[in-house]
Amino acid sequence: MKFASMNRPEQQIGMEMAPMIDVVLLLIIFFMATAQFVERSLAELDLPEERGEQREDAGDRGLVINVLDDGGLMVSGQAVDLDELRGIVGTQVQQEAEPQLVQVTVRADRNAPSGQVNRIIELLQEQGVGTARFATEVPE
Repeated sequence: MKFASMNRPEQQIGMEMAPMIDVVLLLIIFFMATAQFVERSLAELDLPEERGEQREDAGDRGLVINVLDDGGLMVSGQAVDLDELRGIVGTQVQQEAEPQLVQVTVRADRNAPSGQVNRIIELLQEQGVGTARFATEVPE
């Protein structure tokens, strides 16, 4: 019976760098694309200047409702009316176990009609949304 020689050199297990670089590049592309989607959900608005809540991280904005200066509404970069908004909010409420936990951020232009903002707040209350945040710009 012939045994293998004990003098043979051990093979070193190396780490392949190419697959790791591929994964890192894919993650970078993913985060860049995600950042673009977040920016598209925010319309260019002249927000009112208020000190407001000071937090380092904005956290999850949840559903973002943009109220334009002419009273128009935008959600996720698309123009909607109050009935469509009611359906969108209703879907968000149904997906959440507790409607009070649905997060809504209202971004109203400083020149937006206050009546439209009031109708949005009434709609949110009808749908059972517990709280809504209002986005503002920090005064300089």
